[in-house]
Amino acid sequence: MEFLERVIQIDFEDRLGLGMEIFERCEKNQVDKIGMEVIPDQGMFIKFRCTSVDLVQRLIKDLEAVSGVLYIKLRDQMPYEERERALKTILNSVSEGIVAVNKDGEIIQINEVACKIFHCSAEEVIGLGAVELFQENAPILETLKTGLPYRLTEREFTKGNQVIHFLTTGVPVLNAKGQVIGAVATMKDFCQIEEIISKIDRKKQLMSFEGIIYQSEKMRHVIETAKMVAKGNSTVLLRGESGTGKELFARAIHRESLRVQAPFIPISCAALPDSLLESELFGYEEGSFTGAARGGKKGLFEQADHGTLFLDEIGEIPTQVQVRLLRVLQEGMIRRVGGSKELPVDVRIVAATHRNLEEMIQKGEFREDLYYRLNVIPLRIPPLRERSEDIPLIAQHLIRKISEKLGKSEIHLTKESVELLMGQTWPGNVRQLENILERIINVMDSAEINPQLFYEWTDLVSTPHTVECEEGDFQIQIPVEKEWPTLKEIVSEVEKQVLMRVLETHSSSRKAGRVLGVSNTTILNKMKNYGIE
Repeated sequence: MEFLERVIQIDFEDRLGLGMEIFERCEKNQVDKIGMEVIPDQGMFIKFRCTSVDLVQRLIKDLEAVSGVLYIKLRDQMPYEERERALKTILNSVSEGIVAVNKDGEIIQINEVACKIFHCSAEEVIGLGAVELFQENAPILETLKTGLPYRLTEREFTKGNQVIHFLTTGVPVLNAKGQVIGAVATMKDFCQIEEIISKIDRKKQLMSFEGIIYQSEKMRHVIETAKMVAKGNSTVLLRGESGTGKELFARAIHRESLRVQAPFIPISCAALPDSLLESELFGYEEGSFTGAARGGKKGLFEQADHGTLFLDEIGEIPTQVQVRLLRVLQEGMIRRVGGSKELPVDVRIVAATHRNLEEMIQKGEFREDLYYRLNVIPLRIPPLRERSEDIPLIAQHLIRKISEKLGKSEIHLTKESVELLMGQTWPGNVRQLENILERIINVMDSAEINPQLFYEWTDLVSTPHTVECEEGDFQIQIPVEKEWPTLKEIVSEVEKQVLMRVLETHSSSRKAGRVLGVSNTTILNKMKNYGIE
């Protein structure tokens, strides 16, 4: 026999014995009461079971005849069921897993996210002890004992062949007397945490082409080319000296590309040992080597799937990694270290180097076939000495940035300082410029950076000028015996004679440094090298 479940709401006047009479009418009409709830200003709610719709109509008609009953209407659910449904919707709408236990440590509530973390269903775990879900030494059980909350506790254990890894926070549930009657734990899967961090990092770290400071024609041409090729998927090879901003360009290319919503993963190929570089790039399977993590680990190619992988210092990768990298570029497939399964990856490669790859190919240090796969779109970033007109803008930007970091007031360069900076060769490029400016800003006590500060605190040389001596013309004499000395010996001899002559007419090494456009430290070191007292 099929039963119907119905809910009725009865609004009534308050009179003695009304509730008993309603229950008697229910029994008379042969309905089975399942639940009852009374809510002030809303009335009485009764959930019952019966065999036919006719019985429902007959019961309603009979109850309407009871003295004090104002009206009766059918409802879809009991109020407590509506509250439970709303609570469940709320619990399942949050991004964290939620588990609630009673005072005995039994699970009374779990949301969908927590079920995914623990690889279970609510029906499987409701009523079980928390230890069966969280394993031994579960922090939520300690909270039940002590009444103390806990924050951001990492838990990792294995359930079957699944590795469960999450971060959890828990609080006790107290009654009106302050007694612990349960506890609630929230948790977030580590994979989800890594994804969130990755998204935040991408937004924080991605540089746009508009953020690159320049006014030179050389840089304008490079940036226009980079913007043009950014929309495609071809491999880009960034060439340039150390400190020219190769990673900055790589980030800007990713931001301008159609892959901007996917990860940008940078790695310096020179920063890791050969064996570690291979496992970092391609990942590894569990047990593939001593110290391998349980469950294995995704490599950077997998992490960068649908995004961009920036391989800095590509000229430093060892031969065995070159072979594996070539295969990825040719076939779009990787194989983890210690694994046999081929995994497809969709990754755009942006590589960078300051080395002469063509020369390395001639020496057998770099694979020619890999070179052609990487060098599809070559972009050469010019050094500072080739775009000196950009230096004033870059320097002022760096000064603002450094001043803000050091809590200094507004600082500016004098015209002479700008000319001095523009006349340097800058072997370390922007990185060297930033280093020198930060040093100067740390030691200065005014709002103006003048050339004297550079002479005193750095090895920058002044622009070419004539040194006048009291004795008149100064002649350099190079001693030549049987054969000409080497160029290095000639330069050293000239340097020594000039240094001795300047020290004769200027009483201190500091003054001599000012005349020759070098620091006091440089003068002292050279005096020591040449045995000048």
